[in-house]
Amino acid sequence: MSVASWSGSLLAWEQELTALKAWVGRVLPRRELRETGADFLDGLLSGIERKTGWLMAEQSERSGPL
Repeated sequence: MSVASWSGSLLAWEQELTALKAWVGRVLPRRELRETGADFLDGLLSGIERKTGWLMAEQSERSGPL
């Protein structure tokens, strides 16, 4: 796989993740909930070994658990 095709795949994946966050965000009426939900998705997809609320919050630079 060439670098160009890999970066194109990454861009497409990023766009799909953004679309998923927007879709989920439509059912969350408050901005804070949408932001926390987006951070939660990022945490679940991250490379951290244990997916606890505190560790995901630390990765997203929040002061409390997600």
